Amino acid sequence: METAIAALHVLAAAVWVGGTVALVFIAVPMARMFEGEDRARALRRLGSGWRPIGWSMLAVLAGTGLLLAGEDGVFSGHASTRFYAVFAVKVALVAALAAGAFFHDFVLGPGLARQIREGRPQTLRQRIVVVGWFNFALTLTVPVLGTVLAHLG
Repeated sequence: METAIAALHVLAAAVWVGGTVALVFIAVPMARMFEGEDRARALRRLGSGWRPIGWSMLAVLAGTGLLLAGEDGVFSGHASTRFYAVFAVKVALVAALAAGAFFHDFVLGPGLARQIREGRPQTLRQRIVVVGWFNFALTLTVPVLGTVLAHLG
């Protein structure tokens, strides 16, 4: 059973990381080729297409990650001190990633789309870029910590 859970965890991570890389380096740059309402519409479609997949993968990752941590003794007190330390950092970074993704997807994204649609100054653009790159860095860091945990467990 642990192998099936680990496989599901890895597949969900692949979808999350791969989808994020595709958005950052392919989809968003393509959407930037448009102006005004066309840009807002393209970004809205990207968001509405990716959001259910991305958030579903994050939920699968959280659930399978907790199951795997339980298998490694986190909840029974049988894990090593190093495992607990890395696990705590990973959980904190996942929480930061989820908060950043929420802020990006449900606060900044719709706000920027509204500014673009209404032809107003795009005051949220810099914030969404910073949050997006922060989330991208976390997206790459968290699986590395997962690999470290797999070797410590």
